[in-house]
Amino acid sequence: MTNSLVPVSVLIFFLSGFVLPLVRLWLQTGTFAMAFSRNRDPIQKLVGAAIAFYMTAFCVWAIFYAVLGDSALGVWELPVTIQSIGWVVLSLGLGLTITGQAQMGLSWRMGVDPQPTGLVTSGLFQFSRNPIYTGMLTTLGAYLLLTPCPWLVMGWCQFTLLISLQTRYEEAALIKVHGDRYLQYAATVGRFFPNIGTLEVVETPSVI
Repeated sequence: MTNSLVPVSVLIFFLSGFVLPLVRLWLQTGTFAMAFSRNRDPIQKLVGAAIAFYMTAFCVWAIFYAVLGDSALGVWELPVTIQSIGWVVLSLGLGLTITGQAQMGLSWRMGVDPQPTGLVTSGLFQFSRNPIYTGMLTTLGAYLLLTPCPWLVMGWCQFTLLISLQTRYEEAALIKVHGDRYLQYAATVGRFFPNIGTLEVVETPSVI
């Protein structure tokens, strides 16, 4: 059962997390949400290419898993209880990802867009500055409970590093665009989880 459901869930994650939001924004505004391709910063292009490579490799892994099964890919055997928890975590991660994207509305982008977008602070963004990334990391982490293997462990660590780099890049861009409004927001809302990773606002002393 797991052999067939895991690849299907990967397909759902790929479609709901990347393809459908791109299509939705294109139909609504005519804007291509893949901002990595429009940003001239070489670091941003590199991170975008690395994320695209990771997602492609993850989908290829899912295909191989469907065809070859557990043993061929070195999947470690876990109790059914752990796998059940994995499905719950996976559902939670997908829910966070899809809801966060919907709540961002027309401001949703993949990467930092040279054209500034609005700052969203409502919905899930009241509790996390990056609920979409939290959802993605949760979703991908769920596969470590469903089909744990060296490939997924290495991949999750790499994706976590990429998201951490991208998040800080986006924060610097948001500070430039929204200034004190973003700083005040980031001082009270955690980076990925509530109250964790808030930014410290340094007040400039007044000159008398």
